[in-house]
Amino acid sequence: MTEFIIEPFHKQPNYLLTMSQASRVLGNKDYRLAEKLISQGMLKTYAIPGSKRVLVKYHDVMSLPQKGKES
Repeated sequence: MTEFIIEPFHKQPNYLLTMSQASRVLGNKDYRLAEKLISQGMLKTYAIPGSKRVLVKYHDVMSLPQKGKES
């Protein structure tokens, strides 16, 4: 049987994600979740010159506190 080792997110590349992608990483289908987190100041936004899209970093999204998780 093959074992798979899941690496921690901080070992993954820190890609820039769109609001839709960030929401999907968080388990939601609608971009408005990321928009709400940005407006609350929980996510920092980035911009690429010549683009109108609002982007967030993958590590920032993965570092958000998780509600309802108990150890």
